[in-house]
Amino acid sequence: MTALEHVTVGRDRVYLLRVLTGDEAARTGAAVLEPPAALRDACWHVGDDLSTIGAPLYRNRERPEYYAERARATNRLLYRAYRDLYERVAAVFEDRYRVPVAFVDELAIPGFHLMWYDTPGRHDGGGWHVDRLAWQVPYFADRAAEVRGIVNVTLPLVVPSGGTGMDLRENPGESDEIVDLDNNGTSGADGRIGQAGDTRPHADVHVTYRPGVMVFNECEVPHRIGPSTTRRPHELRLTLQGHGVLFRGRLLLFW
Repeated sequence: MTALEHVTVGRDRVYLLRVLTGDEAARTGAAVLEPPAALRDACWHVGDDLSTIGAPLYRNRERPEYYAERARATNRLLYRAYRDLYERVAAVFEDRYRVPVAFVDELAIPGFHLMWYDTPGRHDGGGWHVDRLAWQVPYFADRAAEVRGIVNVTLPLVVPSGGTGMDLRENPGESDEIVDLDNNGTSGADGRIGQAGDTRPHADVHVTYRPGVMVFNECEVPHRIGPSTTRRPHELRLTLQGHGVLFRGRLLLFW
């Protein structure tokens, strides 16, 4: 395993670790983009700007029972298709935290973000947010006192020819008050930005994605999908996305 790198964002750290070679990332990306028919039918949700492969909570935040139903319907399909990828990621965290990594039926397994770019140029990313998924899933929210830590994970598999990445921002508030300084606001329970009153100066940090290099943090850092630059038509950006919660002696990975 290669050395662990990090970048500093205010008082927090964001870590980078190579878990796949460039060739392995390319092969895994190709496998994700050419799935079995049953997996595509069950797990792909194609959007105009962003497609998801899996059953992320934010698609069913208001329907927790349906979220658990979709997790049970898709977890085994994804795990069987991309088992080596999941085991590589799990091995990193088992080594780091010295606890077993597990997937459970009620929580959707980590899945994929896919962004297509039809034309060459610079393409905007997403809006500022924090994830806070550990406090939104009923599985954990009902047992919040037992949560011992969190981790947020992105593993790039395919990146555009001109580059892409993640933008991060210092959290100047306390751990339960994430401040968006562009909009002079704080995030609500779902991680979206609302109104408040912190106007301290800030400096954004950009982390460039490299295929096979996992990016993760162990706190709630404000972030957004960074811009992508393409030099040719029909390029794409493909990442594995997931979260983890240290809970009852295990790290449970989900999305």
